[in-house]
Amino acid sequence: MFLEELKMSDHKEEEIFEMKSEYPYVIRKITPSLGRTYLVPWHWHQEVEFVVVHQGVLEYFAPDKRVCIQPGEGVFVNANVLHQLWTPKPLTPIKYDVHMFPKEFIASPKSLIDTKYLTPLLKCSRITLVALQLQNPVQKRILEKLGKLAALEREGAFGYEVQSRNLSAELMLDLYEDQKESIFTGKELNYNSESRLKAMLLFIQEHYAEELALKDIADAAHISERECLRCFQKMLRITPFAYLKSYRVQVACGLLSFTKDSIMTIAMKTGFSSSSYFGKTFRRHMNCTPNEYRKNSQKQREETAW
Repeated sequence: MFLEELKMSDHKEEEIFEMKSEYPYVIRKITPSLGRTYLVPWHWHQEVEFVVVHQGVLEYFAPDKRVCIQPGEGVFVNANVLHQLWTPKPLTPIKYDVHMFPKEFIASPKSLIDTKYLTPLLKCSRITLVALQLQNPVQKRILEKLGKLAALEREGAFGYEVQSRNLSAELMLDLYEDQKESIFTGKELNYNSESRLKAMLLFIQEHYAEELALKDIADAAHISERECLRCFQKMLRITPFAYLKSYRVQVACGLLSFTKDSIMTIAMKTGFSSSSYFGKTFRRHMNCTPNEYRKNSQKQREETAW
């Protein structure tokens, strides 16, 4: 398994490091190495995210939904939605584009376009992941516009920034049309569970190197230990301590990839009581030893550099 390294802001949201304030639009072209299961762990960000798969299969997860994306199709991830993704078929080549931008790229805050179209769509708690499929005429238009956006970015012709902004506005309007029923019918889902979960995830991400008790994690969201367990199980289908171990391994992956720290030092920095326990836990999560991961990561960077 190979983890994507996420750059996190002070508020522990993913920070889109390529995003520039003067042109807040990013396309990431992702091609994971063949033979490795590729995982982007649970995270969230303020920007909306559109994904188009060109080759292979991707699976996206939110606490309430799972979407399997086939070639030629895609997914919309709403702003501030907890999500993760992975490649279920590591022996199959995969290639996909990720488009990200904040709503301010389309319209100024509190403008008519924002209040009438963007905010109702992006604040709707029922809209987390939206599968974009070719058999749906509106969703097909969105996929076609995403293809045009990628072409504009690739060619960089005169005025492509203006054309990209206009196309982004059009595809958001298409998405609004596609999701009108969710926006205007039914009751809003309760935000409590997700807000509590985010508070506990933030606490774990800030204190992962410490010895944590269940009460410490529950106190971060001002709930009981029982409710803490229920919230994790309901939203992520894992226990708080399973997430804690997973997050420690995630941090260790970054240290193995980008530092020369010894295995013992990395074990201590990431909250493991011994290098042997660290090695055992790491192997269970990553299907390789820390040293093997370090070597593979170095090879991956060399291949990318070429």
